[in-house]
Amino acid sequence: MTVVSLPSRSDFDAVFESPDAKASNRDFLVLAKLNRNASAHRIGFVTSKKKIRRAVDRNRFRRVIREYLRSQRSTPHSDIVVIARQVPDSLRSPLFQEELSRAFTKLFKRLENIDAE
Repeated sequence: MTVVSLPSRSDFDAVFESPDAKASNRDFLVLAKLNRNASAHRIGFVTSKKKIRRAVDRNRFRRVIREYLRSQRSTPHSDIVVIARQVPDSLRSPLFQEELSRAFTKLFKRLENIDAE
């Protein structure tokens, strides 16, 4: 699955204003808007220094999520915004992959239901 960045502020605003699906846990919030015209997932991140102090952790947070999305197969193409709430305790362990899996599975199920309508 191809993953590219959300190119502009207006794309972020479109997801923020009317997301089709939401999923969250204590570490992050994921908003998504179905994009039937896209050929790939477009993803944007909101990771502030206040929430995740070290640049190394902010970059790893983004990289792990992008790589998780690349590994997914046959999911509806969408615009996704991930908002960091705090640095995940398990960022460097396999537990973070499980948290991602739970959140994105929930998110993609909701998007598939909307896409089927």
